[in-house]
Amino acid sequence: MSSLSPAHRAALKAVVEACPDASLAQLGGAVAALQGDKASELAVIVGDEARDRARRATAFAPLTPLFRPRADGVPALTFPPAVLKRVWREAVIGEEAFLPLLDGAGAADGEWTLAADRLCARAAAVLRDRPRDVWPDFQRPPEGAPPCTPSELAGCFDLTPLARTALPRLSVWLERPDDNQLAGLRLLIQDSLAVSPDGGRRMIDILFAHVADAERMLRVVTRTSRLADREVTLSHSEMGVFVERLLASVQARVRQVAALRSSLAEDAMRTVVEQVGWCAGVLAEMDMTLQIRPDSSWGKTARMARVQVSGQLSGLMKSTAAAVQAALPMKRRTIAGRMTRMCPWLEAPAEGEPIEAAAALLAAVSALRGAAVTFGCEADRAALKTEMTDYLSAWANEALDGVADGEVDDPDHALRLVGIAARFLTTIEALEAARAVRRRAATAETALLPQ
Repeated sequence: MSSLSPAHRAALKAVVEACPDASLAQLGGAVAALQGDKASELAVIVGDEARDRARRATAFAPLTPLFRPRADGVPALTFPPAVLKRVWREAVIGEEAFLPLLDGAGAADGEWTLAADRLCARAAAVLRDRPRDVWPDFQRPPEGAPPCTPSELAGCFDLTPLARTALPRLSVWLERPDDNQLAGLRLLIQDSLAVSPDGGRRMIDILFAHVADAERMLRVVTRTSRLADREVTLSHSEMGVFVERLLASVQARVRQVAALRSSLAEDAMRTVVEQVGWCAGVLAEMDMTLQIRPDSSWGKTARMARVQVSGQLSGLMKSTAAAVQAALPMKRRTIAGRMTRMCPWLEAPAEGEPIEAAAALLAAVSALRGAAVTFGCEADRAALKTEMTDYLSAWANEALDGVADGEVDDPDHALRLVGIAARFLTTIEALEAARAVRRRAATAETALLPQ
């Protein structure tokens, strides 16, 4: 009977272990469809690896998000994914009898919880006793960066029993907890501090890794004690680092917005909207959850960010008005003798960069409605919308008058330009004006059809 040689088995096992989770699932399905003894052995290797990963995910569940960077890019405590795999391999040595308890673990505590906590304790011991075995390429993080070190990870593993019981309550702490629920949060922090002096901050780091919207974590941080919602108290505690990380991320995004403002591409405008919206969410959350003094370091940083973003938004609105007038321009036309007036230029291109730039800017201004309130620009945004509605409506109506009066050399091209004006009106949510333009355009197009 043909079977895999030890060398082939080792090579295949290395390949399977290197597969991402999604690829491993696909590989398992593909191997199951194969025939033969070697395929059966490969299926066993894939199945063993899948079961091992499921057990690891169950045992290390509270810390798993710490091994991938945050999607929003906010500075946070994170560790290399390879370290998780090495720590698991070392932690399970001699503990194989407990691993089956992790299979089919449910939401309720049970024997699997005891096995998981035991493995986490083993992982912490490995990180303290033999850090080079599981983190051979460790390099000390830069000053001011989150302390992603073996001792820090060991401290997080010490807290996994507490974190495992805390995570089901996290959604409550992020909303409107009552007095009993607040007491549970504060007791969690006290229990974490009893584990180590840095336990409170580490617990918040663990919880933070499970929260997608970074600004919402301010609600938890400011509820960890009775005075934590005051800057004077929070800035002098270890919890203040979370506010500083958010402010640092706000500053980085403000710089990115300034760099992208020179581009009028659709992707660039979409990024500007996302970054400005994110900054608005963080600053608005800080206003609601923290009592920040205007003359403090945090207050000055937040105020400077507001001023800079407000200036960028004002420039964006001016660019939008200019871009629309460049896409659908006016041209001086002689009426009689020396009398002239500005009229729509109906020979303007109906496609190209000016059209797309104007569309991208109008979409950005429309999408910034919520953020403009936070940065004090909503009045300017509303005024721009009114100005653009008037300009586009007047431009389209005059063009349609020319088509109806037979004064246009190329009516089809003029109607395409009118369609662009209607599209722009829809983009800025001037829907009534857009419908009126489209109705007139449909009537004009019908009139041009051969009778």
